Formats: sequence, structure tokens, C-alpha cells
Amino acid sequence: MSTIDPAAAHRDRLERQKGSTGAALAAVLFALLLVATGALAAYALAGILDTFRLMELNSVFSNWNSEMPGTTFLLPVGIVASIAAWALYAKWNHRFSGDATRFVGVGPLTLLLAGLAIGLWIGTASWTAPDQVGMQIDPTFGEDEVWGVGAWIFYAAQWWLPGLFGLLAVAAYFAGLGARRRSAGRSALIERMLLTGRRAPGVVTESTVPSGDSAWVLFSITVKFTDLSGTDRWVKRNVKYRTAEVPPVGAPVTVLYDPSNPGDTSRIFFASGPAATAADFRRNEF
Repeated sequence: MSTIDPAAAHRDRLERQKGSTGAALAAVLFALLLVATGALAAYALAGILDTFRLMELNSVFSNWNSEMPGTTFLLPVGIVASIAAWALYAKWNHRFSGDATRFVGVGPLTLLLAGLAIGLWIGTASWTAPDQVGMQIDPTFGEDEVWGVGAWIFYAAQWWLPGLFGLLAVAAYFAGLGARRRSAGRSALIERMLLTGRRAPGVVTESTVPSGDSAWVLFSITVKFTDLSGTDRWVKRNVKYRTAEVPPVGAPVTVLYDPSNPGDTSRIFFASGPAATAADFRRNEF
């Protein structure tokens, strides 16, 4: 039993952590941990790939033993640790920003891909040298064979494999940057519309919620509202909700729209229940 409302205490704690130095430091710490665990998993994978690479580069009668230390057991460790680091980074990044649906700064996918690129770069630099570049040397029967295309691809993997993940990390960063800019633009639009637009009561008329046990669900929802001229309008959106907060058919919503052009769906936003801030109208957007 307690004399303090736990839900209110939780909200107060989240509010104190928003923009706090402690939350920022925790997010940075787990960001570095995500990069490190991704690098660990990638290094372990590089050790496993070295053996398969030697099978392709050396003759069947030659050496297929990797000179890298045994790293197979590190792969599951790195994968599990990366999942944990991703979750903790997301938690503290969201607590710092106060927005549980978007990331501030670099997204976790970019961090993980960067870690994978670093781990592969270190691992592939330690790969075992083949008997001879361009040739499978047969020490038993002397039937040497020139490398084919597949062998050259395996040999060049020392450069293109970490490079590929590096490019993916850069692409993920710029994709996230573009998404954040679009999000900031929509937030600015909502802020303007809170001053120049109009809010109207609406109701959920259709909700197609997928089945599942996940904490968040993505689905389509249709909302009806009446504009200033008395015209009924229906707007369909793809939204993201916490499973426990999904609005059923008939649930009330607040619709924000442009009264000078009520048919412009790009300027129509809605929020569950009463809403007064831009964050209320952005919370469930997808």
C-alpha cells in the first residue's frame, strides 16, 4: 500500500528526465555499447567466415585451418548483448527527448551497422592468408588451379564486406536525418495550425487492429468529423498505438484541420481524446 499515486510518480520521473544530463549520458553510454556489441558480433562472424573463405581459396589437399582465435562462442554473446544495448539506448534516448516514438540524434540501426562495419574491418584484416593469391596450390598431386570468380569475390571480401556495412550505416544515418527533418517540419506545421487552424470533435468509425502481443501496433484508422460548413468528412490514416491504448470504434478524438481548405488531408491531424499541443497530434503518427 502507498499514499503516492504510482502512475503520477512515474509521469513526474519521466518529466524530470526529459532533457536531463543523466538521461543524455545514459543514452550516449548505451550508444557506445551498441556499437561495441555490434563490433563483437561482427568480429566473431568474420572468424567463422575465414574458414569458409579458405575452403574456396586453397586446394582441398591444402590448409583450411583459420589462424584467427576461436570466436564462434562470441557470436551469440554479441547478438544478445546488441539486442539489450539497442533496448537500453532506445529507453534512455526516448526519456531524454520525452518522445517514445522517435529518436534524437543517431538512430540505433545506424549505430549497430557502424559497429558491424568496425568489427568486420578488424576481423577481415586478421584473415588467414591463402597459399597463393590467384591460385589453388595442390601440394599432394601438383594439380594447381587458377582462381575462379567466386574465389576472387571471397578474397576481396576483406574490403567489400566491411565497406558494404559502412555504406549501409551512412545510408541509415541520412535516412534517419531526412525522417527527423520531415518530422520537425510536420511539428512546425501543427504548431502553426494550432494558431490558425480549427479543432473539431471527431469519432473513430473504422479501426483495423492486427492481432498480436506486441507492445505497439501499426494499423489503419478512419475518423469522422464535421467542418465549419456542416460537411461530414472521413479521414483514413496509418497510425501507431500502444496496444493498451488502441481506440475502439466510437471513441472520441480531436481533429485539427485547416478551415480554409478542409479537404486538404495533408493538413488534417487528430489525437485521441482532448488535445492541446503539437505533441498530442504527433504522438500516434506513423
